[in-house]
Amino acid sequence: MSASLLLGSCSKDQEPMPAPLYLLDQPWQLTELAGKPAPAGNGAASLTLSSVDNLSAGQAWCNQYGGRFMLVAGTSYLTFSDQASTRATCSEQLQETRYLDLLPQVRRYTISHRHLQLYDSEHSQPLLVFEVK
Repeated sequence: MSASLLLGSCSKDQEPMPAPLYLLDQPWQLTELAGKPAPAGNGAASLTLSSVDNLSAGQAWCNQYGGRFMLVAGTSYLTFSDQASTRATCSEQLQETRYLDLLPQVRRYTISHRHLQLYDSEHSQPLLVFEVK
């Protein structure tokens, strides 16, 4: 493995980092959902991407969830499978459903100023924005 994959590099503006080191094994907290501030409710949604097994996992407002993700090192390409979740209901159920529906639409990411932005293939605005917990 090359040193650049192990060390990563700083991101400049909206350029993706060449290695996903900072992206993985990090708890991310959702701050924006489809261009709007994410509701805090019973606790904000979170996301962690495992470097060991390519599993995504987190807590959405009502439920824990998880699935798989695919990342191409050295690029901004990132996709998610459909995410399975527990079945509790809460007052933030609509936001949770929207959030879990948006994750499989993701096609790329950027990291800038400790914020992770997830984009689909069609829009210049991120679908989801997270910050490091």
